[in-house]
Amino acid sequence: MKTNGPYRIPPANALMAFDSAARHANFTLAARELGTSQAAVSRQIAKLETWLSARLFERSRAGATLTDAGKRFHSGVAAGLAAIHDGATEAAELSQTQQVVIACSHDASHFFLMPHYDTLRRLLGKDVRIRILTYHPSVGRLVSDPSVDIVLTWNAADADLEHDAIGIREAVRPVCSRTYASTHAQILAGPVAGWSGLTFLDLVGFNEGWATWEDWFAVAGNPNGTPRRVEFDYYTYVLEAAAAGHGIALAWRHQIRRSIQSGSLVALGKGFVETGNRFFGALTEKGRRKPIARTCLALLNRPE
Repeated sequence: MKTNGPYRIPPANALMAFDSAARHANFTLAARELGTSQAAVSRQIAKLETWLSARLFERSRAGATLTDAGKRFHSGVAAGLAAIHDGATEAAELSQTQQVVIACSHDASHFFLMPHYDTLRRLLGKDVRIRILTYHPSVGRLVSDPSVDIVLTWNAADADLEHDAIGIREAVRPVCSRTYASTHAQILAGPVAGWSGLTFLDLVGFNEGWATWEDWFAVAGNPNGTPRRVEFDYYTYVLEAAAAGHGIALAWRHQIRRSIQSGSLVALGKGFVETGNRFFGALTEKGRRKPIARTCLALLNRPE
């Protein structure tokens, strides 16, 4: 077994292939992201499994699912690659460039921040650099990172609500693909009490404070029977499974706007249910000293 200096670390190419395959749950999509072939990704994963003497994925025609060993390994790999990325970014940063550093979870980055990204770039100006620091719940939050200007979080304790902060009310409703809605049209047209024949896609990872199916059932009603549930560790996978026609997912209003507009998802039920939860955006002590950070936070709170 080859080691790299004092660290027992697998080859970098294998780690990149593994991280991409784990995030997409699909070797073909990982190959597309990395600009290589599916066969090359498979070879890298096979080498990595040999290196670790552990099976990392369960393969099927539907894709690739992480094993328990794979999940544990991915938590470490994701954190390590993020740290390397951040270090490289800091090293390459020009001292004269204005920047705003935003800390948030991967899901918040994907579903909330990125839809605002082009607007932020345009309104803040071409000379302002937006840097996004993402964290995995199992690793911990990045609120204490001294470079952070804005924190996006479900946890009110992370947001200094006595100073500059925004609070976006959570509103959720079920969604699914057009095909799934058509196949189960008769059930979906009836009351929730009759929905026990549907498949409910569920997030079982660390809950940062968002609504669950039980919260929605408390308002909309419960299925009479026990519905089938398919569980995922990442919310990104929940919505991807819904778009692929595998069941219904519970979605936040801000997360699904683009998917509804594109037709990849359709909304179910009688409308959005407000849960009382809030998604916060707040300036850190450093951010409160930067006018550009104040402007950025105000833009994130603009109605779409």
